[in-house]
Amino acid sequence: MNIPTKHRLAAELRAVAAKAHPANAAIYLALADRAETGEFDDYADVHVCGPTAIYLELRAAGLDKFAARVAAGEFDANAEESESWASSQTDPQIIRLLEALGIRPDRSKDN
Repeated sequence: MNIPTKHRLAAELRAVAAKAHPANAAIYLALADRAETGEFDDYADVHVCGPTAIYLELRAAGLDKFAARVAAGEFDANAEESESWASSQTDPQIIRLLEALGIRPDRSKDN
């Protein structure tokens, strides 16, 4: 099983904070606490695009190296998270959009 993106992101933010200048460390740790809640996940309902939200916050704080990692997709949802989200959709409009894109979640595991 893959480690959930929110945990990978939070752990990496904390690891970078441990090596950062104290002022930057505080920013990294605050973002890690928020990341742990799933706020910055691809499929969270907090932001239109969670990775874009954290990218913008990192850039605003001048933390461009970590922002570049986010932009490169290092903390994008994994296949398991994507499948879970797609399988959870019940709105007919979203299902039609997924099907139009050729995305068909594995419903064999549904009860």
